[in-house]
Amino acid sequence: MACASVARALDLSWIRLPSCQLALVLGLAWRLLEANHALAADIPPLRAEQPPDFTADLVVSLDAEGRPAMGVSVTVPYQGLQWVQVKTAADSRFAADVEVSISFESNKGGPLYGDVWERRYVVGSFNVSRSPRAAAVERRTLEIPPGTYDVTVSVRDLNGGTESRARDHVTVPDYSKIPVGFSDLELGLRDSSGDFRPVPTRVFGVEAGRIVARAALFDRRPGAWPRRYDFRFRLMDEMGQKVKEGSKQVTLKRSAEPIVFGPLDSELFVGPYVFEVELAEKGSRWRVERRFEVEESGPPRGADFLRILEPLSYIANSDEIERLKGLPADQQAAGWEQFWRRRDPTPDTPRNEALIEFIRRVHHAERQFQGFGPGWRSDMGRIYIRYGAPDQVESRAAGTDSPQLEIWYYHNPFRRFVFGDREGFGRYVLLSPAGE
Repeated sequence: MACASVARALDLSWIRLPSCQLALVLGLAWRLLEANHALAADIPPLRAEQPPDFTADLVVSLDAEGRPAMGVSVTVPYQGLQWVQVKTAADSRFAADVEVSISFESNKGGPLYGDVWERRYVVGSFNVSRSPRAAAVERRTLEIPPGTYDVTVSVRDLNGGTESRARDHVTVPDYSKIPVGFSDLELGLRDSSGDFRPVPTRVFGVEAGRIVARAALFDRRPGAWPRRYDFRFRLMDEMGQKVKEGSKQVTLKRSAEPIVFGPLDSELFVGPYVFEVELAEKGSRWRVERRFEVEESGPPRGADFLRILEPLSYIANSDEIERLKGLPADQQAAGWEQFWRRRDPTPDTPRNEALIEFIRRVHHAERQFQGFGPGWRSDMGRIYIRYGAPDQVESRAAGTDSPQLEIWYYHNPFRRFVFGDREGFGRYVLLSPAGE
């Protein structure tokens, strides 16, 4: 790792030393960090660049000796495929034909790793093919040596004649000198039989409280099996606040045996989260994490309900907010659902796009805009939540008698908002229209 990366990780920017001494300090600090807190990479999902839509989740898996392989799960929503009617003597069904290909090309040359295959999906009625939650999941595990690769995943709709691709750069780690470690964390749900069912999109709905995580731990140290391990797992929101935590003691019969953590048994509100699992043993820590999104959820409760009413007031009228504020605790859920049911642009589907967009804007404002409190309380946050992302942004440098300005333009209908950084600390306030 470069010295600059180590400095950022350890926050050593305050050190004032000659370059040779600083390099020595950084080297020692990084070795200490490696020894005590190893973190596996969290590879973001690959998403299609055009129709047919798909998501590919890449997971580093390990064998008993710690040799890496790459597991690839591809999710193809039924709605994005073309279905043709297939008549038989007994009945009439609908079928979609798909070709999936995966390739890993080393940056240093050498052999190309991958696979390609075709699959036919058959459903009993056309309505099933239109279900917003229905999707096909394909999975392959490829033995790939350590290194850096350009990965390409493509899906071809053989009936519709369309093809889409997703590309990225991935690194397959070298665990050959690590005695104990984790494979990547894989997120999913337990099905009715208790088996792990992966969710490659890492996007969950109201079932988010049943999320489980699967990983494999390899242990090349000498000694007899079985062996006992103590794990801790945590769920954190996007602000790093702990939502849920637990512990699990596991006895493994062999190295690289899969372990399932969870379910969380927590009601999760819409937004991004991180599932983290850690093994702490004899002064050495190994941690692995995976990010996911909750796209649909039950209503906020208690303090969360009252807190969300403030940004909600940016898009609701005062009568609606006062009515929600006056609801007793046992009626808040029904009031919240009724409020958003009136704004659902597609009431016949399980997704409420208006609610999802509102929560997305609140989270974006929280992360991006500075203020004297939460980002959604700032002037920029309020305008963003109310109108969404501007169509055009203009920046003007500070003058002798004017602050630095940022001007947001909305084209349909036309709106213009002027923000000024009066203090010079990046906290922009609305200057015009002042009475917005």
